[in-house]
Amino acid sequence: MSSLIKTTSISDSQTIFFKRYSKSRSNLVEFLMNYNIALDGQRSNNNRLEYLDFNTIPTLKTNSALEKHASTIYSDSGFKLIQSEIEEAVDNVTMVTVSIIGENEIYVVNDKFSKNWIVSYSTSFDSYACSCMMFGRIGLVCSHIFWVLRNKKMKLIPNELHGGRWLKSKFVKAVHCGFDDDIEIFIVVDEMNQEYRDMHGDFYDIAWLIEGDGDKIRAFRQIMAEGRKEVLGEGNVL
Repeated sequence: MSSLIKTTSISDSQTIFFKRYSKSRSNLVEFLMNYNIALDGQRSNNNRLEYLDFNTIPTLKTNSALEKHASTIYSDSGFKLIQSEIEEAVDNVTMVTVSIIGENEIYVVNDKFSKNWIVSYSTSFDSYACSCMMFGRIGLVCSHIFWVLRNKKMKLIPNELHGGRWLKSKFVKAVHCGFDDDIEIFIVVDEMNQEYRDMHGDFYDIAWLIEGDGDKIRAFRQIMAEGRKEVLGEGNVL
């Protein structure tokens, strides 16, 4: 009799466990479906913005080759900001002094507010820096550096001054606009690294969304364990 009661007790426990586990799995599947719908919406919006970036020819406001180059590598919003800095460099920035200290060219330039700024160019590292620190703060090249680039007859914005957050994504080909048509630049983002960053971001997005929900955390961990076996070949996934 006691044996029968014990057997029934185990069976009931298993039933409760599987019901709870099934419910957890069901909730997680529903959550993942909703999450994927949200991601699809975000990707659709990104695709729309990328389409506009690739198919919209910006209106250039100067005859600077640097502006033309900027129009090929920056997103629409990034280019508008960069364009205003280039205009400022063309119209209002002037040189005060230039000197050479060791391996550095030191330019003192003056802006429309009659304020002086120091732009240094390192010949050994082929790098630029400005005392306004605009590039370091927001990743956009300032009018002071643009003035120096124009003074040095540069046609392309140096790679180190591109500022990743403002660039067009994935792949960019120059748009020719009627002058300096020898300029053609391709930017290829390492797709493998991009996939890794996307995967990393997806994981932390899910982890953040299920924080505090024990059932979803346990179910998600089991999904990861099964995925690990399938991807790495560590045994069979049931």
